[in-house]
Amino acid sequence: MSATHSPKGPWTHRWLVFFFTLLFGLLIFWLLGFFMRDLGTWPGPNYAEVRDRLSDPALTREAETIQRELDEVQRAIASREQRQKVLRDSTGNSERTMNQLLELQKLTLQKGLTPAPEESAALAESQRLFLINQTKYQEMNDQIAALNDQSLDLQNRQRSVQEKLGARHPAIQTEFDQLHARHQFKVAALKLAVLLPLLILGGWWFLRARHSLYAPLVYGFGLALLLKVGLVLHEHFPRRYFKYILIVAAIGLVARVLIYLLRIRAFPKADWLLKQYREAYEHFICPVCSHPIRRGPLQHLFWTRGSLKKIQIPAPAPDASDPPYTCPVCATVLFELCPACQHTRHALLPACAHCGATKPISPAPATPPTKPAGLTGLKT
Repeated sequence: MSATHSPKGPWTHRWLVFFFTLLFGLLIFWLLGFFMRDLGTWPGPNYAEVRDRLSDPALTREAETIQRELDEVQRAIASREQRQKVLRDSTGNSERTMNQLLELQKLTLQKGLTPAPEESAALAESQRLFLINQTKYQEMNDQIAALNDQSLDLQNRQRSVQEKLGARHPAIQTEFDQLHARHQFKVAALKLAVLLPLLILGGWWFLRARHSLYAPLVYGFGLALLLKVGLVLHEHFPRRYFKYILIVAAIGLVARVLIYLLRIRAFPKADWLLKQYREAYEHFICPVCSHPIRRGPLQHLFWTRGSLKKIQIPAPAPDASDPPYTCPVCATVLFELCPACQHTRHALLPACAHCGATKPISPAPATPPTKPAGLTGLKT
């Protein structure tokens, strides 16, 4: 049995081959992705370093000093506001205690009694604490107001310094973008330095083994590698450059496929011819001109590839003859006598259906047209 006619196996086996080919390609893609991700960890430019290098050092130090002072003022304000909260609670407690003592003393006087010395002392102490807390609370208000004025002044100074530093921001951003683009180019070059040799190896392997037993390994490896190269180009090259790379690669691929198809049509291989002839005989169509093969019970019918299943084919007569047949349109010999068994066989297929005698597959031979006797005087 020839290699071109080797058995393909059951559908479960073919499905498993296809599945594991995809799985193999996916694993190769993941492996390349892990490797590319590790290469991508190469540290790039630091924006803070670029900013410190291109900014005015005096302004930078002034901005840092103002920020520290502003932080200290904000902490002082928060601390005093917290102490104010404690004083507010203490003052409230003193006020409630004083009101209770006054109410108690009022009731005692209404009864015509003299308040106890302890009650008078407690009332005096509550009044003293209330006044002290009120005084401290007011002092805290004054301190917070002074700190707020200081914070506002620091914020104004900070805004002025930031405006001066912001004037250098476009130059800093431009420098950082240039360094980042340079870094991206270096990372892309490093990744392509790993991928391109693998791509060359994959191309060499494809040319040598694409028709071999292990062709699925070649296809899985090649597709994973091509996809990863495309992703690396898309990730690291600017979009305006990547679109040209992509369209040039697509044009090259389409041109290569078109050349391949044209060469197959001009110089067909045996397996391609066999597939074409087999499909034509299955549809009772001439493989050269697509004219219906009208022989036997089909000699008075008409059909196309799409309408063949809709027509009713009559049963052949028991004593019907089976003569050779030539296409009346293109003169291609479609059925001929087998030299081995003298039965009529398919002229374009490799084996006789009666005796199994074989012959090589070749382009369809056509019988040279002969000029009828009554037309000898006509110009050709």
